[in-house]
Amino acid sequence: MTRDPKSTAEWQEAVDAAAGLRALADCKMYGLIEGGPEIDVARCDEILERGRARGVRPSAPARDLAIEIIRQVNQP
Repeated sequence: MTRDPKSTAEWQEAVDAAAGLRALADCKMYGLIEGGPEIDVARCDEILERGRARGVRPSAPARDLAIEIIRQVNQP
C-alpha cells in the first residue's frame, strides 16, 4: 500500500525522490547502470504529475537528485 504525501514538505520530498529515481530508472533502461532496487516508474511519474499540479517541482536537477540517492544508499 502506498501513502500519499500530506504536507508541502512531504510533497517536496516525494517529488525530489521521484525525480531522482526516475533518472536512475532511465539510466538502467539505457544500460548505463546495473542493479539496485526495482523502481516503480509509473508511481514516480504519478508523483511528479501530482506534485506539478500542486506547484511542487524538483528542487534540483534530476541527475543531482539521483546522485544523492546513490550516495544515501551507499552510506555505511
